[in-house]
Amino acid sequence: MPLPPSLRPPGPAPRRVRTDVPTLGVRVHARTWPSGQGRDRVPVVLLHGLGLSSRYLVPLGRRLAALGHDVLAPDLPGFGRSPRDPHTRWPGGPDVARQTEHLVAWLDAAGITRATFFGNSIGSQVAVELAVRHPERVERLVLSGPTPDPRYRRPWKQYPQVLRNMAFEVPTLQALFQVEYLSTGVARMVQQLVRSADDPVELRLPDVKASTLVVRGRHDRTLSQEWAEQVTRLLPDGRLAVVEGAAHNAHYSAPDVSARLVAAFLAGELDAAGAAGDPVVPRSQPGDPLAARRPVPARAHAALDVLTTAALLTVPRTRPWGPRTRALLTAFGAAGLADTLLTDHPAGLVRRIPLPVHLNLEASAGLQLLLAAATWLRGEPAAGRRAVAAQGLFELLRAGASYAPAGPARLVPVTAVAP
Repeated sequence: MPLPPSLRPPGPAPRRVRTDVPTLGVRVHARTWPSGQGRDRVPVVLLHGLGLSSRYLVPLGRRLAALGHDVLAPDLPGFGRSPRDPHTRWPGGPDVARQTEHLVAWLDAAGITRATFFGNSIGSQVAVELAVRHPERVERLVLSGPTPDPRYRRPWKQYPQVLRNMAFEVPTLQALFQVEYLSTGVARMVQQLVRSADDPVELRLPDVKASTLVVRGRHDRTLSQEWAEQVTRLLPDGRLAVVEGAAHNAHYSAPDVSARLVAAFLAGELDAAGAAGDPVVPRSQPGDPLAARRPVPARAHAALDVLTTAALLTVPRTRPWGPRTRALLTAFGAAGLADTLLTDHPAGLVRRIPLPVHLNLEASAGLQLLLAAATWLRGEPAAGRRAVAAQGLFELLRAGASYAPAGPARLVPVTAVAP
């Protein structure tokens, strides 16, 4: 049964392409989005981050294609559906230089002589390395969440920041990351982190000739605003945009805002943008054709919060569900009330907690309720356990189905370094 238009993902579905790369002895898998508009444009290549693949770049790829761009997102060797480079020892976690060699080999095999490159996190380090070593192949650069911030250049400092970021991302990204990390393998991911965390990228930034857009989500915990400005300052032709309400993976949490921001940059519209600080891309809206397809808007979610909290604080007292079941549901109701009043949505009074954090708290509550129904509540009446499990599923579903608007994207004034 086809989805209704309001739930269909925008843009074309990705095509799966496998390219033989003889110099590596690997068939590299890539997701591609031909725009279908017959425009003679330089393609956009999306580069994934630590332990990830092209899978989490799908929302951005679809929307850029809908805006008329040909997009490709390779799984670099050892990640996603691309096998590991046989010339590397197990576990084969590459450093930035080696991943850049993998990228160049794939570009040659795919017949891509020149492209615009969008890199997220470690992908931005690869994009910078490519731009310095092969400037003739780079039309423009987009560095989204560029790492590594000098204050986090040890694996034991950087990875906790990655975990902190997850509270500010939309809940569906959490599940996707678990699938990605399981596919990559912990050993390979750790080795990649060790080999890429202490990368003095600031020494290469002044040699980047391509026009570059630096993007930071306002809630990004992997890099500071000071580091984002320093990256931009060191680039000969750089500009910085901050996406409000987004974190490290703004391209996933706010794909509509990110796609329009990248498209505006590629069209040269940011070169003559208005005063710094003015929105260059507006805040996302549920009715936008490029918006994320999540059917529960913030106002409806706030109403559900109020109703759910009221039910959890009152209904258990009237049911013969057992003392532990009643205590558990009442406690979750009280915690939900505090969370609701503090969240930045229509039901919030103080509005200190960003909506994505609120959604992640709900998803966490759902998992805890399901676990409690299966373990801690054994021996309690079955009706109460079923009610707890049903509430857990409800929390998970509404957290994943709720729309978290982000944006606008604003340009931030950064003074270039004097030559």
